Amino acid sequence: MQKKFHLAQYTMMPVTHHSMATWKHPRNLKGGWRFDRPEVWQHLAQTCERGKFDFFFSADTEGIYSEYQQSYEPAVRYAAQVPCYDVSTMMAWQAAVTNKIGFVFTLSVAGLPPYLLARKLATWDHMSNGRAGVNIVTAFHLNAARNLGIDAAEYGSSHDSRYDRADEYMEVCYRLWDSWEEGAIVMDIERDMFADPAKVHPINFAGKWFKVAGPLNVDRSPQGKPLIVQAGQSDRGQEFAARHAEAVFSIQWEVPGMKRYYDSLKSKMVKYGRNPDSLKVFFGFQPIVGETEQIAQAKAALHNGMLNVEAGLTILSGHLGYDLSVEDMEATVEGIKVPGIQGLIDMYSHSVSGPLKTLKDIAKAHAQGVSVPQIVGTGEQIAEWMAATMQAVGGDGFLLSPVYLPGSIDEFVELVVPELQRRGLMREEYIDGTLRDNLLAF
Repeated sequence: MQKKFHLAQYTMMPVTHHSMATWKHPRNLKGGWRFDRPEVWQHLAQTCERGKFDFFFSADTEGIYSEYQQSYEPAVRYAAQVPCYDVSTMMAWQAAVTNKIGFVFTLSVAGLPPYLLARKLATWDHMSNGRAGVNIVTAFHLNAARNLGIDAAEYGSSHDSRYDRADEYMEVCYRLWDSWEEGAIVMDIERDMFADPAKVHPINFAGKWFKVAGPLNVDRSPQGKPLIVQAGQSDRGQEFAARHAEAVFSIQWEVPGMKRYYDSLKSKMVKYGRNPDSLKVFFGFQPIVGETEQIAQAKAALHNGMLNVEAGLTILSGHLGYDLSVEDMEATVEGIKVPGIQGLIDMYSHSVSGPLKTLKDIAKAHAQGVSVPQIVGTGEQIAEWMAATMQAVGGDGFLLSPVYLPGSIDEFVELVVPELQRRGLMREEYIDGTLRDNLLAF
């Protein structure tokens, strides 16, 4: 019998997620919803909780892309992840109206000292009753690095060195989260002792990049530490994920790439003494579902007809940290070394499908959904694709990428989730526990 798999929802708040057509789609924010108010995000979180998703995930960046044509103007014009709201703030509004679904937000190890990140996440875990997760990134985006005070030469010196620094960063966070033992808060009025000092410890960490005394000034949270999520695509990124992550989000255009990534990542965990089952791999995809196949195909045609190749080049240049306007649109990207997400280049280079052979094709795929596969059909057809893909890959779940909000998520929960549950492929209820408990339940 095929094992159950997990579901998570992707967004990048507030207007452009993976699709560069979302903000102008006639179904987007239909009915008076506004992207800059909390109500639509609360509705989405409640919908995903009704669909028994594991978590709501949001990407983030601290700057505006200006790689394409060496200008920020294309990014502003096409809403290439602009504007980009602080996701931890937005998600607090969502957590307040839900009870079970987890929330994973993106934080850069260059954006906050490890003490502040550990403190923020411990607080979030307390306030959400054990539903906090963090997606750790290394500030691949040059303008984000500049905005965070990172020297451009340091940023561009080595892709791998950013991960070396992130390894040390995580070690500091782990020690801070463990600086309060379980049961440290005793609230013993007779002894006039709120917390037992013997159970709170400094960490006195001194490494290559960080020197932190500790202890944390937030007590131990319900999960002990937030769920650690990662999205590393390159070999070095996979090493980081194999060492630290409990969930990984991967973009792969086709099933062979998913299988290759899954096997590679799981095999890397062994040298760190980790059980491969303790890490769940989520593959992104863009579902377009209709009550009939004809309706679904019409929806896809409408969405795909609004794609703009230059918008795709803008966001792709930003992700790669490289100006693609100087390249031949009919050439491939194989062999290009970039300071940004090198794993994207590796994925395109290994593609076995025809549509991604030229830079123009790749740009269109990036505009469509940052190269996550677009799956179109009825609820039954999409459920069948998901089941067959997990059977072939051996993966653990999917991260859904929307084409318009809130409708595409509402439709998935109404039309696909019941079919998956009927097949016994996903949970019907949460267990009583934390985000980590539910993720590791199967």
